[in-house]
Amino acid sequence: MEQFNLKTAVSFGPDALTALEELAGQRVMVITDDFLARSGLLDRVLAHLPGCTVERYTDVVPDPPLILVAQGARKLANFKPQAVVAFGGGSSMDCAKAMVEFGKKMGAPGEIRLYAVPTTAGTGSEVTSFAVLTDSEKGVKYPLVDDSLLPHQAVLDAGFLEKVPPAVTADTGMDVLTHAAEAYVARGANIYTDALAEKAFVLAYHNLRPAYESTGESPAKANMLLASNLAGMAFNGAGLGLCHSMAHALGGRYHVPHGRLNALILPHVVGFNAANQGTAAKYANLARLCGLSPTPRALSFGLNRLRAQLQLPQKISACGVESRTLKADGDAIAAAALADLCAPANPRPVTAEDIKGLLKELA
Repeated sequence: MEQFNLKTAVSFGPDALTALEELAGQRVMVITDDFLARSGLLDRVLAHLPGCTVERYTDVVPDPPLILVAQGARKLANFKPQAVVAFGGGSSMDCAKAMVEFGKKMGAPGEIRLYAVPTTAGTGSEVTSFAVLTDSEKGVKYPLVDDSLLPHQAVLDAGFLEKVPPAVTADTGMDVLTHAAEAYVARGANIYTDALAEKAFVLAYHNLRPAYESTGESPAKANMLLASNLAGMAFNGAGLGLCHSMAHALGGRYHVPHGRLNALILPHVVGFNAANQGTAAKYANLARLCGLSPTPRALSFGLNRLRAQLQLPQKISACGVESRTLKADGDAIAAAALADLCAPANPRPVTAEDIKGLLKELA
């Protein structure tokens, strides 16, 4: 028997923020970063929390470290909120998920409703049971996976993407494409996740460059937010794969943005996984749906071309990682990638030598 579950309710469109008004009068902790707190964007969220006792936690940083989550969980436990609003990109949402989870263990009430309001089109964390945390001392990223991490409500307001810098749009958008592509061929894929992954990939492939090139609000940015959400639903049900396990290993060690690493790795992983006949057929279908020749090679070429159009680096050396460093760290990176929770869902079995071979291609 197979199953597909959707726990998170999704509100989207121009008035999506009104979904927060059902929290009127409650104790609410808002978790975000300092930039968003000072930008004025947070005020739009707070305006939809009438009569609430609000505690602001604004210490979120990119790739949230374990110690930050521990400190935040203690503050959450002391405040004892009835609901939490995660406002920001993937780091804010992942931090909030972990703070709620560990805060409960520190004495916070067991029933805390989590609302996620993304401000970037990338992680899809607002609809997933994943949270990625970083051990800063070891240089390792740890994906947590548990259904208890799923938000109760996702609130999609494309207006928050209006002033996202083009470089961030590029990085996060390539993460959307990677989520969709990996979910589509993952071992846990089924007819439901395939439908979501196909729509997400095609929507992102056709809208990422226009979103990158547009200023202010645009239909392309709104479509990228929807694509991110759909891709999140897809990989939450199907799993991810080798691209993400390698990106986690490399990102934890070298602190390169996650989406940028996915943009580098994905075309190579497509080539690697295409040795599996069934996987090759699915890659070919994605290429066809995007108007490319129906082959895995054409899909890789299309991804490389899009990456160049977004002015993202072609080699990891352009991200500040020297080839000799990458070679010296090859065994440790391979071990970390194989230990990553995303690796088992990859459609083709992977060895340490396979990963070191892919690292050579990236250098």
